Amino acid sequence: MKQTRYFALYMIATCAFVSGFCTVAYAETKFTLNDFYRPFELSEITQKNMQSWPYYRYTSMNWDEYGIFGTVSIMGAKSPAKLTVADSPFDIEQELREGWTIANSLTSTQTKGFLVLKDNVILGEFYDNGFTQDQTQLLQSSSKTYAGIIASKLIDEGKIDPNKTIDSYLADFKGSAIGKAKVQHVLDMQAGLLPATDYHVPGGEAFMFEIEQGLKPGEPTGHRKAIINAKTQNAPGEIYNYNDKNTDLLAILAEGVTGQPFNKLLSDLFDDFGANSAGSIALTVDGTASPSYGISTTLRDYGLFHQWIAQGKAPKSFYASVQNLAKDGLSKTESGKGMATAFGSTVVYGSQGWYIPERKIVMSFGSYGQVGFSDLDTGITVVYMQDWENNAVATKTVEMAACALFVIDQLGKK
Repeated sequence: MKQTRYFALYMIATCAFVSGFCTVAYAETKFTLNDFYRPFELSEITQKNMQSWPYYRYTSMNWDEYGIFGTVSIMGAKSPAKLTVADSPFDIEQELREGWTIANSLTSTQTKGFLVLKDNVILGEFYDNGFTQDQTQLLQSSSKTYAGIIASKLIDEGKIDPNKTIDSYLADFKGSAIGKAKVQHVLDMQAGLLPATDYHVPGGEAFMFEIEQGLKPGEPTGHRKAIINAKTQNAPGEIYNYNDKNTDLLAILAEGVTGQPFNKLLSDLFDDFGANSAGSIALTVDGTASPSYGISTTLRDYGLFHQWIAQGKAPKSFYASVQNLAKDGLSKTESGKGMATAFGSTVVYGSQGWYIPERKIVMSFGSYGQVGFSDLDTGITVVYMQDWENNAVATKTVEMAACALFVIDQLGKK
């Protein structure tokens, strides 16, 4: 019955998701598996091609070498979590749907790292594409959830009031459009900024900001300046519009209220969830951190971060925000409707995290397939590190979602 259920979910979601959401924020490309598996010399990698096949399968796990403005270290935990491996690991050869195994699902989505974790026990682990246990992978926009957690910690500590405006904390933002937004609006992608999913469109909102972040070559004008001068489309709090400037502003805010560099705040967070290894975060043209995309971490530490969330150990204000359906703006958009189809239920957004209310699952979601799932009911965590051909690929999102939810259901959902 479960195989039939997930086959039906896959077929229905694929048709609706590709025809609906793909046209809004997702771009299918002409890349083929021949492109992905083509051998290459490292000398072929340039700043223009480093995020495309076949090169991205290498650069994504060596971002310290390829971030245009460099990276800075995030320290591992002083007392790392003690991980053990289950005596009987989760069987990836079992069928996800008829004639299609979990292993088939993983390889078809260019999964380089897949981890299932609960209570520090590794229930399943998979590596491919040259990736190994001690290597780090660029998390892309899954980094955003780390930034949301850090801002939420500061809210819980009384250092940030989510109902105050940005310009009440940052004097140089006075007179700017985004300066009028409340901190909570920035956390929820409701600051009124333009939508920014045009990563591959020269001159586009996202394209130009990636130059400031060190993701693309170009002529930067200043990272902080770009955020201060960000154009708005709506008043704060009106609608959800995904834009990296929201997240990088959270890092600027966190540094402003603590007087500490963002990588130090991240090191404190790594300490909280017991990271086994050091990581890094990409720097911008200003020399400041870019958490909208730039965290690199090992697969196991990504799993530990999501396990910490699944165990209810994240800041209280984070859970209150991500689970607050009343203020959600994502589900009302075409993108949100597409995600609801892909995941089989409503998906909402709050404090830089994604949430499936019907399942009580918190997610992080990043370009090229970096996705984590925290099941708040069971404590089960599933994380993916993948090498998709584009920032987002509709069919692979559906495939990955079906597989992750199947694993969670097999292990804990009744």
